[in-house]
Amino acid sequence: MIPNKEALLALPARLGLRAVVMMSPENFAYASGSNVITVRLIRPRHGYVMITPAGAELIVCSIEKTLVEAESWIDAITVYTEFVDKPVAVLAARLKAQGIDSGRVGIDLDYLNKVAFDDLRALLPNVEWVNTTEDVAAIRAVKTADEVAMLKMATCATHRAVLDAMAGSTLGDTEAQMARRIMDGMLEGGADGVLFLCFASGDRTDQPHAHATDRVPGPGELIRFDVGATWGAWASDFARTYSTGEPTQLQRDTYRKLSEIQQETIEFIKPGVTAESIFETCKAGYEKRGLRFHMPHIGHSFGLELHESPMLRPGEKTVITEGMVLNIEPIVIDEKRGTYHLEDLVEVTSDGTRLLTLGLAPREIPTIGTKIG
Repeated sequence: MIPNKEALLALPARLGLRAVVMMSPENFAYASGSNVITVRLIRPRHGYVMITPAGAELIVCSIEKTLVEAESWIDAITVYTEFVDKPVAVLAARLKAQGIDSGRVGIDLDYLNKVAFDDLRALLPNVEWVNTTEDVAAIRAVKTADEVAMLKMATCATHRAVLDAMAGSTLGDTEAQMARRIMDGMLEGGADGVLFLCFASGDRTDQPHAHATDRVPGPGELIRFDVGATWGAWASDFARTYSTGEPTQLQRDTYRKLSEIQQETIEFIKPGVTAESIFETCKAGYEKRGLRFHMPHIGHSFGLELHESPMLRPGEKTVITEGMVLNIEPIVIDEKRGTYHLEDLVEVTSDGTRLLTLGLAPREIPTIGTKIG
């Protein structure tokens, strides 16, 4: 998928830098337009996208050369041999070849480890290294039409997998059986892997990232899950809460209030508001309904990374713009420690938002074994 090349190529001049190097797994995947899984899975096997006045250049391990030649928009490719060359030494050599051996150069210091950074500073002692991780992330935050289409496809496939799995589950099934149905559905929907699957029932629902077990949920219990799969470098992130049947009045009321809060929060979003104001709107919805609010954030930007900037949290002054894609995920814990979680993906449009899932959760708490939509 082709990135915003113009913004990337203009980044050094805009920041007053001689070059910018992108090498975190997410920034590399975005800038290169290539899904090199070893950059993410094998930390010493660095990949770099180097932006200089001469243009863009790729530096990758030699075994990845044919892949980036096939996928990337960048023609200039330098390779290094694993266990023979130090990746940062090759990067330093390529910067020097461009006449860049001093001045200010940007790189992903949020990701680069200390050992590699010390080597890089020794190789280029006259360079002042600047952390540009978030500058690249800010470009990534505004999605192209193709990126939005990819995220919509992924999140709808995930939502469909959840609907089918929970409709096909019954009282007496284990957590693991239900979770496996969701995983199978995501893969059948086109995913190439499962990114995460948090699944809990009963008194385990207050564990934010619990794994499914052989526990059999009982009558009148909550089931809460947060799931995501991968489509190449892209992913999905989706959460829902179900009842095993015959929910209590407390469960009905709490769930209904949470669904109202999520909808109100989404309706508030439009270009020009800040990330912090979205958080405050959501928090006010809890207070209005007498629910305890405990969340450090109520959502986040989404795309190549599970939590992208901006985070919807206190103190985040980023102005929301058209083309951003945000996950809105309010969570509430009731007085009996039952925990409820909803999460949907929206695209910010010129005058509001467009839902990228198949639809918001039903206003009344859904029950396993019941078909929705």
